[in-house]
Amino acid sequence: MAACAQAPAQAQTQTQAPAASTGQAAWAEPVHKEANLYRVDSKLYRSEQPVAEDAEKLQSLGIKSVVNLRYFNRSADRKVLADQGIELFNRPLLTWRISPRQVAETLYLIEQRQAAGPVLVHCYHGADRTGLIAGMYRIIYQGWSVEHAKNEMRHGPYGFHSIWRNIEDLFTEEKVGEVRAHLQQLHAQGR
Repeated sequence: MAACAQAPAQAQTQTQAPAASTGQAAWAEPVHKEANLYRVDSKLYRSEQPVAEDAEKLQSLGIKSVVNLRYFNRSADRKVLADQGIELFNRPLLTWRISPRQVAETLYLIEQRQAAGPVLVHCYHGADRTGLIAGMYRIIYQGWSVEHAKNEMRHGPYGFHSIWRNIEDLFTEEKVGEVRAHLQQLHAQGR
């Protein structure tokens, strides 16, 4: 996860509003900031690309599945997590072209894998694609508002790169509705 240790430092700074004043839960809890590793809830963690030194930490957290969002160089997880008893899943997303259907398919995979235990979702930096999936998870499964989830993605300590306007553009009621509709289809199909 040391792939981009500077990513969190590049995050736009903004003070997080206390949970009580927003009516929303707090942002993800830091586990290992140098690895951009955060606990979203008891069943979901987010990070940048894991490195060998992270394997023990992931095991100690009880991570049972890793969902890799990277499009290129996806074999790094096998090298790092081989023989760790952690199942690996590739769900590649092209940062510049992500559809609501792909978001739904990724959330569905996470949901299914959580039955076995906590899931780690990551991309290269753990900021943009990972931020999108964590934000949509907040909206769909935790009942967060679209604006609050988008705010956490953009202003949280994860290192969001504002160049990816297309990712921000997925945070609308219309796009979230499309994600929900695709999720309903996946549940109906029992995939």
